[in-house]
Amino acid sequence: MEMYKECKFAKNVSYEDAFAAFEPALSDFYRDALPYRMEPFRIFGNLYYVGNKKVCMHLIDTGAGLLLFDTGYGNDFYLLLESIRALGFDPHDVKIVIHSHGHFDHMNGGKAMRELFGSKIYMSRVDSDLIEEMPSRALSEYGPGKYFEDWCVPDVRIDDGQVITLGNTSVRCVLTPGHTFGTMTYFFDAVDETGKKLHVGYMGGCGFLTVYKKYCEKYKLPQNKLEKMGESIRKVYDEPVDIVIGNHPGQNCTIEKREWWIAHPEKNPFINPNAWHEFLDGLEAKRRSFIAEGCY
Repeated sequence: MEMYKECKFAKNVSYEDAFAAFEPALSDFYRDALPYRMEPFRIFGNLYYVGNKKVCMHLIDTGAGLLLFDTGYGNDFYLLLESIRALGFDPHDVKIVIHSHGHFDHMNGGKAMRELFGSKIYMSRVDSDLIEEMPSRALSEYGPGKYFEDWCVPDVRIDDGQVITLGNTSVRCVLTPGHTFGTMTYFFDAVDETGKKLHVGYMGGCGFLTVYKKYCEKYKLPQNKLEKMGESIRKVYDEPVDIVIGNHPGQNCTIEKREWWIAHPEKNPFINPNAWHEFLDGLEAKRRSFIAEGCY
């Protein structure tokens, strides 16, 4: 039975090539997000996928309101709302939004969630402070809108080790710098109708576009992101995870797994006790190759 590796990384390229390809690769999505919609689905128990083919968003029904991880690029906000409603939920019940890290493509819908539905916005203190100091660090200049100075200031700034509890769900937040200095990794239990619990792991950012030295120079950041990423991998490696959820679909083959699951409904490919180590081993291999090839 075919299974999927947990992380797909592109080949290493220079800083100039990486950023030259970044915005053009999103231009069709920015013009029209609708073709990138995915039908929402339940991953396990009270954990649901409400993202699209460009960026992941996840919903938890805690029994005392909804908890949402990330809010997307902004131009796809209507897709997020449609996905929440298609599952039978009401966006007004989203009590907490947790933004994985401080980049526009994961938090551009946060302000609308707060203003329309009263959701409380949570994000790491480190990234929040860095963006407050220099708003362009949110990278919204590369997004569908250019108003990067008008970012969504969180209601709550998360610290390392903090636990966020809503209803039957407690999310443990672990600071794992690398992709950004304030990237958080989140651990929580998903529970089904029988009371069965599975442990979920979500590293809130693992891309390499932001670790180049020239990037760090441009945004006035320390030059030790790759070292920090290695420390972060080791910090969370021993967590016993049953389900890995991703930040972008390619990071854990979200699209391929969903298509495979539809064709093979007897086996849930998202449940894999080896997935966390596969993902982190792939990330560490990419990190080492990035250094060895001098790409940084």
